[in-house]
Amino acid sequence: MSIKMAKILMVDDELTSIEAVRCLLNANVDIKTAGTGKAAIDLLNNENFDLVLLDVDLPDISGFDICNHIKQQEHTKHIPVIFISGYKDLIFEMQAYEAGAADYLSKPVNLIRLLMRINVNLNIKLPIPKIG
Repeated sequence: MSIKMAKILMVDDELTSIEAVRCLLNANVDIKTAGTGKAAIDLLNNENFDLVLLDVDLPDISGFDICNHIKQQEHTKHIPVIFISGYKDLIFEMQAYEAGAADYLSKPVNLIRLLMRINVNLNIKLPIPKIG
């Protein structure tokens, strides 16, 4: 997949998280956002995505339930889901993997680490900024 073709859905109700990721990825991928689980499911039913970045805590539907939904639908079950959550406890990470997540990162997320995890899950090479 070419870099320009990557399409990511980010589901988070925190604007600061969305903006940080959008700044990191904006030049390289098409990123859509949803602030609720219902909005995310509507987008997933109407558009094709290559990857989903998903928060656990949303105002209407748990991120775990959304991930389960993604993995149960024929047209979305192939999409890797990376959780980005404020919960650092191992129990939440375990729940994410049980729901079908490809990866789990805790907030505040290191943006270079996030970019590397996206690279691995999309199987493409987005440019990673040099450190130092």
